[in-house]
Amino acid sequence: MSSSHQFQKLKERLLGIVTAFRPAMLRMNSLTAAALVSLSAPAFAGPDAFIAPPSAPEPSNAGDFLKVTADIRARYEVRDTGPADTSHALTTRARIGLLAKPFDGLSAFVEGEFTEALVDDYAGAPGQNPGSRQVFPYRQDASVIGDPENRELNQAYLKYAASGFSATVGRQRIIRNGAQFIGNVGWRQNEQTYDAAQIGYSKDGLDLSYVYSNRVLRIFGNDPRHDIPLHDFEGDFHFFDIKSKQDFGTIGAYAYLIDVDANSALGGANNLYNNVGKSNSFGAFVNSNGLYAEFAFQDGSSRLKTGGDYTALYGHLNYTIKAGGAGSFTLGSEYLGENFKTPFATVHKFNGFADAFILQRIGLNNNGGRYNGLTDFYLKYAKKDLFGAGITFKAAAHLFMDGKVDDMYGYETDAVLVKKFDKGFSTLAKFAYFNGEDFYNDIKQASLQVDYKF
Repeated sequence: MSSSHQFQKLKERLLGIVTAFRPAMLRMNSLTAAALVSLSAPAFAGPDAFIAPPSAPEPSNAGDFLKVTADIRARYEVRDTGPADTSHALTTRARIGLLAKPFDGLSAFVEGEFTEALVDDYAGAPGQNPGSRQVFPYRQDASVIGDPENRELNQAYLKYAASGFSATVGRQRIIRNGAQFIGNVGWRQNEQTYDAAQIGYSKDGLDLSYVYSNRVLRIFGNDPRHDIPLHDFEGDFHFFDIKSKQDFGTIGAYAYLIDVDANSALGGANNLYNNVGKSNSFGAFVNSNGLYAEFAFQDGSSRLKTGGDYTALYGHLNYTIKAGGAGSFTLGSEYLGENFKTPFATVHKFNGFADAFILQRIGLNNNGGRYNGLTDFYLKYAKKDLFGAGITFKAAAHLFMDGKVDDMYGYETDAVLVKKFDKGFSTLAKFAYFNGEDFYNDIKQASLQVDYKF
């Protein structure tokens, strides 16, 4: 057989093998192509094509669940309460906190508070005696500026909130209504906070809350050298509040049951800080179209009262007129009957910036028996964007008389200017002059302040 004939037969055999395997090869090629397309370019795949698994999630940043907070303030304050010497205080305050943001309704917050006196020519607290445990600074015979040096745990709490309900347990800031009974004394460098548990409900314009506290951390700091009641009030405290928004405004009611323990380590009943005693206050208020009206009844006990037990009334009425670009005017009166006290109030917000009646309103003393309640007649003015410079201006004039409107305690004029800047900066200037009658001394006070928050 010739070589050409053998080559022809080999060629025919190879063609037969290729023809026999061609369908299988075509099927394999189509599957391979489909797999390659689905794996390499899922974005081009049709609706029935294979979908690649999702990529791994990006690592979380700490900022997703943690937030650092800061509230920093520097203030120069001068105060003259004659016959005491004039005081000068340059203080700085920093509150540094860490917030764990809500996760399934649960959040947490912890905050430290640090106050330093750069100029310490003042008395940091009232009622101290030479040789006793004292706050720092404490210059004998100087006017009181209640900003002693302090390093303290200001807040530390856990909170749960969901579907309008909330519960908070730990050391916390509590402010109720206008702070006339329950507040944080935010003007002073060291804040007033509460060791407390509270529950609340807020939905559709209805707010309900209950608080139980057994300790109130006061504004005079955590210095172990000073008397305990300067540091805190201990006892049993129950705060009930209800508030509802209506078409005509807001109405509310409250019950504040306060029983401050006496401290036997401080001479028991012989120490003025054990005068506060018990005060159960029941009240209601309405705020509608510029009119505010509030009334409360208090049943309490105090060593300042002969026989101890007492009942007293509280009333607050004012009306605000808005005059467009000219600002707003508020005319009103606040009344505290004899022995009526508000030991946890932000007193600085009421009855003048000079704080002429702060110890009497808290219930610590009655000015040697000469304080018989308080009637505060006032006129206030407020103007935003003063001179188009973004400055808020507020001024007030007060006339103070006793609870029976028989005797005059004195009168006061106040003014404050606030300028807010971007990025959390603000500045403040505040002035107060109290002209005392008879047994109240004159008070002159001025403050310059810078704040930064984030």
